[in-house]
Amino acid sequence: QPGDVVFFQGTYLMSGIYIDNGRFIIVTSEGISERNMETSDYWSNAYVGAKRYTEESLQPEPPDNDIVKEAKALIGSPYNEKGEDPEDGFSTGTFVHYVYQEATGSWLSKQPGGLYDAGEKISQDELQPGDVVFFEGSQGLIAGIYTGDRQFIIASSSGVKERHLDYHTYYDERYAGAVRYTDELLKKSNPATYQDHENPLIQEAVKYMGTPYVMTGSTLEGFDCSFFIQTVFQNALGVYLPRISYKQWEVGETILEAGTDINSMELDNHIKPGDVLYFSGTWQEGISHTAIYLGDDHVIHATGEEGETTISYMNGYWKEHFTGVKRFNDLTIPYDNEAILEASQLLGTEYELGGASPEEGFDTGGFVQYVYKKGLNIDLPRYGKEQWQEGTEISREEIERGDLMFFEGSSLIPAVYIGNNQIIVATQSYG
Repeated sequence: QPGDVVFFQGTYLMSGIYIDNGRFIIVTSEGISERNMETSDYWSNAYVGAKRYTEESLQPEPPDNDIVKEAKALIGSPYNEKGEDPEDGFSTGTFVHYVYQEATGSWLSKQPGGLYDAGEKISQDELQPGDVVFFEGSQGLIAGIYTGDRQFIIASSSGVKERHLDYHTYYDERYAGAVRYTDELLKKSNPATYQDHENPLIQEAVKYMGTPYVMTGSTLEGFDCSFFIQTVFQNALGVYLPRISYKQWEVGETILEAGTDINSMELDNHIKPGDVLYFSGTWQEGISHTAIYLGDDHVIHATGEEGETTISYMNGYWKEHFTGVKRFNDLTIPYDNEAILEASQLLGTEYELGGASPEEGFDTGGFVQYVYKKGLNIDLPRYGKEQWQEGTEISREEIERGDLMFFEGSSLIPAVYIGNNQIIVATQSYG
């Protein structure tokens, strides 16, 4: 009828207003023009269908899917390859991440490839509102959220838009697949799942979700993977690990040896939540990344790929770079020795040359002198060189917890041995 909207398929879906007898008005390269689909083969062949719009039909039904509702609310947000919120804009991956986090509380990957790997693969015929659809972009996968009726919402170069799987040729030709995040999968990526975990390490780890990733960062405002591991173990178990990931790999109990192929392995049959995974070659040769295992092929880690501390699925990328697994539970400091107990209570005290008390700080000799006096009521000389002259010399094989070890530096450096090849020592860098 006159006033109906007619649709034609070109490089994109075109629409015009019907007049009568095959005539309609449409915007063409020549401007607003009248055309006739009964006398033009081009328009006759391009004809797709027609729609009639009434006042009632133009009142959209609110979506009953929280994911779709959140996605629709973001239509019009700007595109920003590095953006992660409505104000700064979104990339395709951060758009999906943001929508799912707001709607479900789950932290999915910000990378389209990671989103695809972690989801349950479905065919196009199985699509339901809230599923994630993927397309081949110029630099890899791009992702959007399916809303129903063959439509989806995606962060395009012109901002967050709703598009059609069939009528937008760009997406029709580049469709790559779809995944569904079931309630079970979403639970694995939701920090709330782990807040009351039986392992205190896991409880501690999820407290840092969203902390910005900073290479070599050593503060709670921003840190890297090894500082995250170090902090979690220190706060949860009182285990003090080396600062650098490849140094951490040198201590603790080895659960999976370096070079273990985990591609066909059920990880839950071999490792436990709280075990620490190490990876090599992610940004440099050798061990370069570390993460805490949560179970069900998921880890929590401070990752540069996602830009923050988050939960990740162990996809092909991480399996390709996998090195091995360590367990550090047995490295808890034993407090049955008074010297060790006293030394552990001073962890974090600042280094001060000439210092010999907690108030002023410690140098190497002052620390050992204070610990032995306070914990064992033994009076030692002030400096490491003099302390070496006291006591009975023993071999490394004979050393016991609470004994002193000495190291060559610019001066002789004493340290308290606490077992498991670990010492407590005053250093200029870390106190």
